[in-house]
Amino acid sequence: MTTPTITPTVETSAADRSTAGLNDFSDRLPPMLVKELRQGLRARTFVGVFLGLQLFLGIVMLFATMASGLDGAGEAVSRIIFLFFSLAVLVVQPLRAMNALHAEIKTTTIDMMVLTRLNARRIVAGKWASIVGQTLLLFVSIVPYLILRYFFGGMNLFAELLALGSLCLLSACLTAFNVGLSSNSAIIVRGILPLGLAVSMFIFMTFMMEEFDEFLEFFALEDDNLAIFLGLVAGALYLAWTAFGLGVAAIAPAAENHSTLNRLVTLGTMAVIGVILYAANADREAVPFLIGVIAFPGLVLALCESNFLMPRVTLPFIRRGGLGKLLGIFLYPCWTSGVHFTALLSAIVLGIGGLVMVPPGSFRFGVEEFTVLCSLLGSALFPAVFLALFQKRIKNRIGLYFAILIGSFSLMLALIAVAESTNVDEAMWLFCWLPPVHLYMVDDSSFTEEIVMITSLIFTSLYLGALLFHAWANFKTIRNAEEEAELTYLTPAKENHNA
Repeated sequence: MTTPTITPTVETSAADRSTAGLNDFSDRLPPMLVKELRQGLRARTFVGVFLGLQLFLGIVMLFATMASGLDGAGEAVSRIIFLFFSLAVLVVQPLRAMNALHAEIKTTTIDMMVLTRLNARRIVAGKWASIVGQTLLLFVSIVPYLILRYFFGGMNLFAELLALGSLCLLSACLTAFNVGLSSNSAIIVRGILPLGLAVSMFIFMTFMMEEFDEFLEFFALEDDNLAIFLGLVAGALYLAWTAFGLGVAAIAPAAENHSTLNRLVTLGTMAVIGVILYAANADREAVPFLIGVIAFPGLVLALCESNFLMPRVTLPFIRRGGLGKLLGIFLYPCWTSGVHFTALLSAIVLGIGGLVMVPPGSFRFGVEEFTVLCSLLGSALFPAVFLALFQKRIKNRIGLYFAILIGSFSLMLALIAVAESTNVDEAMWLFCWLPPVHLYMVDDSSFTEEIVMITSLIFTSLYLGALLFHAWANFKTIRNAEEEAELTYLTPAKENHNA
């Protein structure tokens, strides 16, 4: 007779049940974030940065402890912590986002994501949040070193913590910037621009470490530094939002309108930055250029829109009558309205420059500064003219825009090299149609500043006028979409209501 085998039941202890949830991510977290975190935490780049940072800081702390009696040991430790942490979060981590969306688009896996309940914004946000989460993990990992650094003395606790938090915020903004650009197929957009930004961050932090005392003094937020700090934060968040929206628009269906919100954010940020600069008593000569920097991303996105407008997108505007249609001329997600929005931004920037140029009772913003402002604005409009002429044949509008923009500045540098080596500065008038050339001409004593300013203003106006003329010729794109929306959506609704 066979004796039945009895399998003993294993009861799970309370401790095991309480730690069971720590073995995996919570179900409450967004699925896209969980997917990217699982892949990112196992990536060799993150593991190498994490272990390398801990190993190096551990060795530094060991030597610093041995030399704790020496003067300046605490400041040296702070410099090293800030330098290597900033390199990790401002250079390495954002560069990991260079291929975030392009890899999904190239392998067509993005189509499967779009078919799920995840919308475009949640997909892009999940990729961004996973890298930012790893950055925060790096920040948490250096907290023990900061605690040990505190016992060396001479530590401005508030300033250093705020500086580290600001580095994390800047890293999040740079990551959003690179994630948004990664949706573009052109290597000049998703490759060269992030690399140039990373090199700029490396040079900036290296310079800041040489002026470490002034660096921490700024984060003490004394005098007018608070307003400047808030302005920098607002500007960084805006640039990150703009690039982030570029990635969302690249994978979103055409029925979704992301352009209107981006343009309103551009106008709002310009107003906020202007108020902050006024409250901080900023140099009047710098105000138009800072406002122009804020306007540039919105201008580029507006000029690189496709000239296609779905009727359904116009419904929120035409339901508000004539005022809604008037606002739609500037806010519709198409190239024609983008040109009108660009004209509005150009008028604001040049208007502020003109007001600052001749303030009551003084003459602080000179001819040279206004010429530089016109030249930079003209340089931003110049590539858009080519996009307007060949818009039906262009697939990657943003890639071509930046290629022409970089090419125009490269041509300007080549012309300067030839002019300097041959002493034929007057020949630069042959290329006065190229807006970047005005930057050189206004700085050269052989040219009259007033004539260069008028020339720059004329060509900037010509390029803007050419864009507006082409937009008015294609204005039927807007009117056809509005008429179709009224016939398809509003007229049947009125008939049903009357019945």
